[in-house]
Amino acid sequence: MSENKRSKLIPLLGYAIPILLIVYVLSVGPAAALITDSKGVLTHPEYVSQFESFYAPLGFVVERNDSLEYLAGQYIAFCIERF
Repeated sequence: MSENKRSKLIPLLGYAIPILLIVYVLSVGPAAALITDSKGVLTHPEYVSQFESFYAPLGFVVERNDSLEYLAGQYIAFCIERF
């Protein structure tokens, strides 16, 4: 890889990685809304294992912090009610 291409790749990764992490965190609400109805009842239980597997790293972090757990629960409830 030439020096010019490498110098353009580093700033791109500097922006792409944080943006992708934010999108990952914010996608948990709409994803939860897709597998449940507005009352919180599972409508697609066949997708629960994929949902839990994909969001396991996020769940690991959230379960260890009471404030984050509360905020995540509120965000998911908000998304379920709206979608």
